[in-house]
Amino acid sequence: METDKIKITMIKIWNLVVLLFSGVLFFSGCTADNVGDTSSENPSTGSDDNIWNTVWDGYARPEGVLVLNQGARVLTNSSLTYIAPDGSIEESVYRKVNGTPFGNEAQDMWMYNGKLYIVSNGLYSPNGEISDGEIVIADAVTLKREKVFKMKDLKFKRPKGSLSEQEWLPLQTPFYNIAVLDEKNIFLSEGQGVFRFDSTTGELNIVEGGYHFGNQGNTIEEVASTRGILRIGDHLYCGGGGFWVSTRLLEFSKEKNEVTRVLPDLRGEFISGICQTGEHEVMLATCGRGGTTNSFLYFIDIDKWEVTRMKPIKEDISAAFFNTSGISLAGDYIYYAAGKTTVKRLSLKTWKSEIYIDITKDAPMGKYLNCNVMAVPSNQYVYVAVSDKYYESEKADNNYLLIYDCSGDKPVLVNSIVNKTDYPIGIFPMSKFYR
Repeated sequence: METDKIKITMIKIWNLVVLLFSGVLFFSGCTADNVGDTSSENPSTGSDDNIWNTVWDGYARPEGVLVLNQGARVLTNSSLTYIAPDGSIEESVYRKVNGTPFGNEAQDMWMYNGKLYIVSNGLYSPNGEISDGEIVIADAVTLKREKVFKMKDLKFKRPKGSLSEQEWLPLQTPFYNIAVLDEKNIFLSEGQGVFRFDSTTGELNIVEGGYHFGNQGNTIEEVASTRGILRIGDHLYCGGGGFWVSTRLLEFSKEKNEVTRVLPDLRGEFISGICQTGEHEVMLATCGRGGTTNSFLYFIDIDKWEVTRMKPIKEDISAAFFNTSGISLAGDYIYYAAGKTTVKRLSLKTWKSEIYIDITKDAPMGKYLNCNVMAVPSNQYVYVAVSDKYYESEKADNNYLLIYDCSGDKPVLVNSIVNKTDYPIGIFPMSKFYR
C-alpha cells in the first residue's frame, strides 16, 4: 500500500513537470481532410432552434455513451469506446473509421450540431505512431475526421499588460476542458486561462477575465477553474478563482473575447464542479483542499445573476486531479467520489449524505478511480470507471466500467464492462449534449 501511495505521488509530480516544461508546444493552423461531403447528413447551418431540435443518429444518438480513454500515454494513444443503447460495446471506434488515433493523452470532448470536438495534449508518439492532432473535429454520427489542429504555428496575441517580449504567445499543456457554442466560438482552457477559438479561420484569442498576470506581469495565470463547463442557450458557465481572485461564477458568450459576467466573492477555496438545476438556474460547488469537508453549494439564478440559496455541507466533494465536474446530478441527488473508490450521494431535499456505492464489491481489482463519476438525469444511471493500475507508463490489466441504476434506495448493478476501456478520463452520455 505504501508503494502505491509513492507511485501516485510520483504521477502528480510528473504532471506538474509536464505543465512547467511543455509550454514549448503550441497550436497549429487547421487542415481539412478530404473525407467526403457530410453536409446532407449533418447540416451545419441554420438557427440554433433547428440544431437543438435535431436528434442525431449513429454514434451521436442521445441514448448512447462515448467513453474518452486517455490511455497509458507513454505506451498507447487515446481512444473512444462506444456503449450503444442496447448495451453492446464497440472499442476504438474513431480508429476503426479513420485508420488513425485522434490524439495522445486526451483531455475532454464536446458535441454540437452533429460535430464532435476532442482536445488532447499530444505529448507523446507511442511506438512512433503519430496521432491526428491536438484538436480534432469529426462527424459525430459517423466519426469521420473533418478537421485537425496541431500544436504548431498557431499562437495568441500577447494580452495588454503582459511583460513578455514575444508578441505572439504559445498555448501550454495540459489542457483541461473544451466547450462549443458554434464552430466560430470554441472555448478551451489550459494552465494560462480560457481561450476562444474560431475553427473556420484558425484565430485564437485569450479571454480577458479568464486569466490574471502573475510574477509582476511576466506570466499569465489561470483564473477560470473549468471543472466542467455548462452550456445554457448561447452562453457557457464555469467556476473560477484561486490565488489571484475570489471564488466566482463566470459567463462566456459568442463573439466575446472577455468574460461577459462575473459573480464574485463566493466561499470555498477551489471549484468542485457545476450542474444545471433549472431552466435558468445553476448549482456551483466549491470546496477546500482534497480530504477536507469545507464545501458549499451555490444555487444561482443566471437571469437575475444572483445567489438564491447557499448551503454549506460537511463533505469532501473535491474533483481531485480530474478535469470533469466533481459532482454529478441525477434526480434529487448529487453523486461524488472525491478521487476515492467509494461513491457517496447527497440529497438536495434532506441534505443528508450516505455512502451509496462501494466499488470494490463489484470490481475487487479496481483500486484507482480513473475519472469523476457521471450520473445521467434521464434514467438515473451512474457510471464509474476504475482500474488496478493508474500509471502513464503501464497498461492496466483490469479495467472496469460499472453502470448502476440509482433510481432506488439501493444501487443496482446494470452492467460491468471489463477491459473494454483504457484509463477513461471522461464518460459522456450523449444526452448531455441535447437540450
